[in-house]
Amino acid sequence: MAILQTLKFKMGAIYLVKDVVDDQWLLELAAHHGFSSTLINSIHTLTRSSEVMDLLCNHSPVRWFSTAKVVFSKLRRRMAQEQINEIICISLRSQKRVLGLLYVTNDGVLQLRPERSEFLTTIGHQIGVAIENAQLFDSVERAKSELEISFDAIQHSIFIIDTRWRIYRVNRTSERVYSELGPLVGKKYTKVLYERDQPQPECPIYRCFEEARPIQLEGSHPRWGGIYHYYAFPVHNAAGTLERVVYYEKDVTEAKKLEQRLHQSERLKALGTLAAGIAHEIRNPLATINFNAQMLQRELALDTAQRQMFDDMSQEIKKIDRIVQQVLHFARPREPQFLPNQLNDVVRYCFDLAKVYLRKANVEVSIELTEDVPLLVMDFNQISQVIMNLVINAIEAMPEGGKLTLRTFRQEEPSALVLEVRDTGPGILEEDKERIFDPFFTRKPEGTGLGLSISRQILERHGAYIDMETATGSGTTFRVIFPLFPEKAPLDHS
Repeated sequence: MAILQTLKFKMGAIYLVKDVVDDQWLLELAAHHGFSSTLINSIHTLTRSSEVMDLLCNHSPVRWFSTAKVVFSKLRRRMAQEQINEIICISLRSQKRVLGLLYVTNDGVLQLRPERSEFLTTIGHQIGVAIENAQLFDSVERAKSELEISFDAIQHSIFIIDTRWRIYRVNRTSERVYSELGPLVGKKYTKVLYERDQPQPECPIYRCFEEARPIQLEGSHPRWGGIYHYYAFPVHNAAGTLERVVYYEKDVTEAKKLEQRLHQSERLKALGTLAAGIAHEIRNPLATINFNAQMLQRELALDTAQRQMFDDMSQEIKKIDRIVQQVLHFARPREPQFLPNQLNDVVRYCFDLAKVYLRKANVEVSIELTEDVPLLVMDFNQISQVIMNLVINAIEAMPEGGKLTLRTFRQEEPSALVLEVRDTGPGILEEDKERIFDPFFTRKPEGTGLGLSISRQILERHGAYIDMETATGSGTTFRVIFPLFPEKAPLDHS
């Protein structure tokens, strides 16, 4: 408000356009001179009709009027006390638009008359241009700040790489994920991502620089494994020259596992329906064969060898019947009886059942149960069936003996209660990893291949799931994961 001090005006105010609704312009006080704080509160906003604004801005950019026309009563009284009788209103505009109005009291040493309208119009235009520049600068700064906040808020790593393969900028997630490497800006991206000087041929950043087009890939992370989506986008300058590449990596490991579980679940449903039909078709003639074999065994005079043949036949029929029962259980599992139970109690119960088997198999057992875990609503018997199946599989994977670890713990992200069953066997063959949960897949001579399929089915009905981690020669770990959702919070101990 330096102009007011120059012209010795007692009071002045700048109102800037805040909004236009229907036929009304809302203006807000942006700067003032000569007003008390109490008075400012009463003159903070001003409303003008479109007709008045059109007159002020397009026809009479400078107007003189009596203080009697002031709309604010407190301001009128103050002006009367100061013996101010006249106000000048100057429109503030740039080349393209109206920005606001400047009001000054015409009480200075130099009384300004209508013949000075052109001078005041020029002042209004200059102030308008200055305000527009300030608003543009503020808008750019605000947009820059919002962009930086948004950039840092993204929960996946983002790098901006220059043509020298140096990291120009990263977001906060990248700093956190790669924190062990220290500051990333200025480092060669190949060192950060691949721990080498030269990029791999399939590197999305390298390909983006070479091909000058967006690149999207999926694969294992070069530093810590898992499944990731990789994106690289070229950034061109005004001349069309490729200047930088924006690199974005997203961890989709859990999403892929969930997708695999969903596909597996659909396959199991279809196979279960088919298996149920086949089992029924086998069961009826099998019952007839069993009945006739028993009748013949009773009625015929059999020598020792023949009696042994009938006994063998009876044993094989029972074995087939047991398989049919398992198939039917797989196809139509009974409804779980949900009650609050402690997972640790189920683990201890299964350990007691398997003690003799473990001792005979020369397997050392380590039980690591986290205390104070929440209660879960579960079917005790069905979860016992799952754990026993995993324990027996682990024992059979160590025919020469070994170590079995049963561990429970609370997982923070995502929130879950986890049971871990780990053995020190030879691990699962690479070609079998994708098939171990398939029904009827087994490498055991006496196995049915339904144990893990039924276990997964039971867990799905409990809202849980099972994961597997294995390495050749280093054993296998199965994790049974019970998610702890807020809407399905586990029961409190009380």
